[in-house]
Amino acid sequence: MNEEQKYLFDLNGYVVLPDVLSAQQLKECNRELDLLEQTNPVEYPEPLCLGQERTKDNLYISNILEASPVFHNLIDPPNVIDVIAEVTGGPYRLNHTYTIYRWEGGFTGLHMHGTPVIPKCQYRCHNGQMISTLTKVVYPMFDCDEEDGCFAVIPGAHKSNFPKPWDNHPENNPALIPVPARAGDAIIFTEALTHGSTVSRSGRPRRTLYYCYSVGHMPDWGGQGSRNLKFSERIYEDLDEDKRNILMLK
Repeated sequence: MNEEQKYLFDLNGYVVLPDVLSAQQLKECNRELDLLEQTNPVEYPEPLCLGQERTKDNLYISNILEASPVFHNLIDPPNVIDVIAEVTGGPYRLNHTYTIYRWEGGFTGLHMHGTPVIPKCQYRCHNGQMISTLTKVVYPMFDCDEEDGCFAVIPGAHKSNFPKPWDNHPENNPALIPVPARAGDAIIFTEALTHGSTVSRSGRPRRTLYYCYSVGHMPDWGGQGSRNLKFSERIYEDLDEDKRNILMLK
């Protein structure tokens, strides 16, 4: 992680890394995501499950890592892991994964911020060392601009000392900025940052993968509503040693 990236992550709460995934990786991931989109959720292989009720504009699938081996290589791209290691400030692990499909009219409401403090999702900097207890990597599978319902944030809100004075709809938050990205880029942000998405208006689908890294001692995220974000015992057998170590509790 270079000095510019450190400065921007601490200042804004996120950085964007271009071209992390290859065209071949995108093709393989999208092939698997196409199949899941067409599959009845009751037929998903365990531990995959719906993280939210499916609607005409939203599909959230928990534990996407275990859908196919093609998702395993997204655990540890070197330039992504460099950022995770730096901003976590100590031992880290992959804590959970999921995917969100989004269609016209859909959006993610704004959530998280520095105030009030949420124990699992904190950010601070001490003696030049960033400490983000939960850091997420967003991989867009398609190019995603503002009109496509792209990722959006209130920059710097991970250090805010006051609750935001607006509701959670993205169009009611004047401080919100879109973070457009190309397919294969990686958006890396601290979960303490107020974030969500713009409203999808283009008619083009949005499809994103989320790989979420925590401090090493934090157990699997587990139940949050029906999301049930966890790893099966089988995944530890399927991964090579380096990737398995990234999942292990420290």
